[in-house]
Amino acid sequence: MIILSLLLFLISLSLIALLSEKLIIYTTRLSFHFGLSELSAGFILLSIATSLPELFVSSIASIMNQGGISVGNVLGSNIANLTIIIGLAILLSRTKFVIRSDSQNELVQFLFLSSLIPLFILQRGSIGPILGIVLLILFVYFSLKISKKAGKISSLGYMRKKEINRIIIKFLIAISLLLIFSKLVVDSSVEIAHFIGLPTSVIGATLIAIGTSIPELATTIQALKQHLFGMALGNILGSCITNITLVLGVASLLSFSQVSTLAAGGIIFFVLVSSLTIWYFVSTKKYLGKKIAFSIILIYILFVLQQIGISILIF
Repeated sequence: MIILSLLLFLISLSLIALLSEKLIIYTTRLSFHFGLSELSAGFILLSIATSLPELFVSSIASIMNQGGISVGNVLGSNIANLTIIIGLAILLSRTKFVIRSDSQNELVQFLFLSSLIPLFILQRGSIGPILGIVLLILFVYFSLKISKKAGKISSLGYMRKKEINRIIIKFLIAISLLLIFSKLVVDSSVEIAHFIGLPTSVIGATLIAIGTSIPELATTIQALKQHLFGMALGNILGSCITNITLVLGVASLLSFSQVSTLAAGGIIFFVLVSSLTIWYFVSTKKYLGKKIAFSIILIYILFVLQQIGISILIF
């Protein structure tokens, strides 16, 4: 079984890398056709598509009145995205993450503002329809703001109706396969971890959180390799905003359930730390390099240590 799980893990990762490369091509062509900027394409097309695993998990959890799982899934994925996913993308692509425009800085501001929302959840101790409506309104607002302010690219890539329909179908198929193979990576990772003897808490804080963020990692690496920096940042930050507004909004609409303030407190702290750290770097740096990659990965390591009960003094 362990050999089968290992083979499934390696094959799924290879197919995810291939699909992500195709997805970037489809997204680029669609952005040219519709006159979207790289940042808008990353936020509107890629971030929503790559947030589907979180949407599925959180929605099912809410239907089962497990609000804690919904909130934990969203916040845990955001911490992973802003720390280890960005860090690994920079290291694995061997490309500096260039910061090009004020629109990117504004996207980080939106991320930090949306990251404050969990504080209200912590205070209320529950999620519900009212919260869901507010979050969905925020998602629409952020999407419209980014679409208007990010600017537009040339429409020289305009395609005929049949061709654009074919690209859209390929885009949707690639997303569907990406989700399937991401699920296989998560499942096989859990099997391997159990075989090695890792505690379930470590599995949840690392393999599952990173597993549901594999689409973001793969598409960000491919975008960086092609120097599509706006699309890469729009994808990763947009995915975080989408998680907190759209994903948690839908989950809140589906159920009214309690959330453990004690369990959520530590996670929310790291959400704010990771959001503030990325906001600082994007606002003050011209690019994100290896040193920054290692520093934000360290934040994730501290988060994992906190989750398994090894508290650092300041945390």
